[in-house]
Amino acid sequence: MKKLFILIVVFAITSSLFAGSLIDEASQRAIEINNKIAEQGLPWKAGVPEVFEKYEAAGISNLDSLISKWAGSRDLPEKARRDMHNYFFNDSATTRDAQLYSTQFLYFAMFDTPLPPSFIQIHTPIRDQGFHGTCWAFATVASFESALQVQKDGLTGEATIFPWELKVDSYDLSEQFVSFHDIDWDIYIESWYDPLQSDAIIQDSNMDVGGNQHFSTYNSIRYGIPLETDFPYSAFDLNPWINWNPTNNDWEDNLVHSTKTVEIYYGDELSWLGFPYGVYINSIKEALIKFGALGVSYTVPEDFYGYMEGIYIPTTNQLTGGHSVTLVGWLDMDAVKALGWVSPDATSVEVNDPFTGLTWYATEFWVIKNSWGDWGWNGYYVVPMVSEELYNFSATYGFGITPWMIEYRAMYVPLFEENYALTEDADFNDDGYVNEEDYQLLMEHMFTYDSNYDISIPRDGYVDHEDVTRFLMIWNSAD
Repeated sequence: MKKLFILIVVFAITSSLFAGSLIDEASQRAIEINNKIAEQGLPWKAGVPEVFEKYEAAGISNLDSLISKWAGSRDLPEKARRDMHNYFFNDSATTRDAQLYSTQFLYFAMFDTPLPPSFIQIHTPIRDQGFHGTCWAFATVASFESALQVQKDGLTGEATIFPWELKVDSYDLSEQFVSFHDIDWDIYIESWYDPLQSDAIIQDSNMDVGGNQHFSTYNSIRYGIPLETDFPYSAFDLNPWINWNPTNNDWEDNLVHSTKTVEIYYGDELSWLGFPYGVYINSIKEALIKFGALGVSYTVPEDFYGYMEGIYIPTTNQLTGGHSVTLVGWLDMDAVKALGWVSPDATSVEVNDPFTGLTWYATEFWVIKNSWGDWGWNGYYVVPMVSEELYNFSATYGFGITPWMIEYRAMYVPLFEENYALTEDADFNDDGYVNEEDYQLLMEHMFTYDSNYDISIPRDGYVDHEDVTRFLMIWNSAD
């Protein structure tokens, strides 16, 4: 009887994948969404992406089943969020996940980088996660690859309006490997509420149940990421787990490790904490220019899957699941006018948020790389950047930045500190050597704001243990 029950369940799940036509269903929904867009006067349009033909050929015929897989980003438990807040802002002596947090560096704007009106960072081509909830792994790898291009190869973006013009296929690392190293979410969540546990239990799992970049960026440090050819991605195997599929025995020779993760903290919390709007937005833009594309996430409104081009603003307050993507740049009003998305006379884009009922006005817009093949605007999409008006409203009233906005959650980009070792000036006494005398000078300026001794990556305007660690790396590389 038990075997019969399992067979029935498997048959029911499989049947749901193949019921009807994916393209027909998506076409009907696109018509309904476009009607709402027209009624609300929104600057985007819906349609059916060509990539759905590949999905139908792979046997995926149910749109809701596909949506449930595409939205594979999970939030941290509220207790974990509070613990992270205490670690970064309350100087707590002890914390859960302390080893993981210690690899993250909160970045705040230094106002030392020119910010063009529009900018697209260098990045690798669009990938396709297929029928797996692995968006978080794709965002992690996409950010990792862009960071290598910027930090290791010295490439940089430019002021353009077409993101695909900055697409360079110089790295192709393994999303399969990153996806395989998810965490066991049941154990992790239960451990937060277990009074017998002194710390959260983080245990690897290869089940395909969604993930979070909080963990995958840490794994990029401790495990590294191999080449795509060493662990090729399996998009349509329809397994509820991620396979371990190395193609050779030498894959470890090709691992690339990051050394630290730059994090832009949750925008809504920073507003409540009193950080000015300019500091927050410039932190994102500076990190994007200095270090590479950022891994970001949000909760997906149900009409989002029909997006084809334009500035996405939800027509509905109905949400599906979480999604992780890659922030590659921003556009200003002149750029979206040039694209024909708004009136030539427009000075802003009105955003009527169906989740709060608030109306606000955007003048800048994020450009985001997705992981759904050619879906959307050639694989990308554009959303309003939080305005100063809305950010300040959130600071005053405690809400306003809503889950469909990427500013609602943290953002991540890896660091490869070894690529900076020979370019940093640690010869403080200008004698042509990096030695003990320079180290002593650094010690004498500890816990000061002397910019001459602020050599950490990223620079943070303060001299502390991060600068000592950086100095020792430079000193060792100079020997």
